Amino acid sequence: MIRGLLRTLWRLLILLIGATLIWFTLFKVLPYADIRLPVFVVLLLAYAVFAYIIIPTLIRIFRIFDKPNHIPLYVITPDGWPSDPVNISIVTSSREQLINSMQRAGWYLADPPTFKNNIRAVYAMLFNRPYPEAPFSQLYLFGRPFDIGFQKPANEDMSPRSRHHVRFWRLEEPEDAKHFPHFDFWHKKVKHLLGIEKEIWIGAAIKDTSIYGIRWRSGSITHQVSVDVEAERDLIINDLSNIRQVGTVDVVPAGKPFSFRGQTIQRGGPLICDGTLAVVELRGRVSSAVLKHIPKK
Repeated sequence: MIRGLLRTLWRLLILLIGATLIWFTLFKVLPYADIRLPVFVVLLLAYAVFAYIIIPTLIRIFRIFDKPNHIPLYVITPDGWPSDPVNISIVTSSREQLINSMQRAGWYLADPPTFKNNIRAVYAMLFNRPYPEAPFSQLYLFGRPFDIGFQKPANEDMSPRSRHHVRFWRLEEPEDAKHFPHFDFWHKKVKHLLGIEKEIWIGAAIKDTSIYGIRWRSGSITHQVSVDVEAERDLIINDLSNIRQVGTVDVVPAGKPFSFRGQTIQRGGPLICDGTLAVVELRGRVSSAVLKHIPKK
């Protein structure tokens, strides 16, 4: 009862903060800007303030005490909302083998999300310029951001407007005990494949179809994504098979089929997942000659 009362008071406080910010924006900031700026600029400014500052700030304040709790069948945004489904796992001898195999299969290693790289990515999206190594936004599994990401352009211009992409997390026991249930869930699903000098990489693969998506919680702009998430998993497996890098493919039941909205207002409806995880074991190891050309962490 006390916990429920505290949660109610916390929500009322957030509502009060939000109402104050909205009032200040509508009745102080915008009238001041309206006198000095064109109407279009004022409206654009209002949208940017609400979509990228006020709403995200309120969500982050809300998440301080109301932590998300879900089965680890999908990865989450920094605010704790569902995003991309977990649908593939790759068994490798090392991180270097994963990078080498994906690059040989035609996938580009994503650049780190630095300020310079993010600006370059925005420019490439807006003007349809090539940037096949464009960075990804941060998504979380096991309480940490992804370890490594790959993408494959889905357009002739090689721009990040549309692309196949996958984020991978190395399966390792978390230091934070509260994230252990997610680790334990996936460890039980794939532990029969673990052996000497083997690593498990858990992946979330999805396709960006355009840059005209809207986040339904904040109204900010993002990629529109394909609802056929299993096709992205199959594409990775086929590309790795084409270079004869696949040893075995095992389908592991992760749960019942499920659907969820993800981040974006979807044209084709919610993301639909079949409740399975495809586990791909790669062949062989990476030679020392190849290791010299593979970037380190």
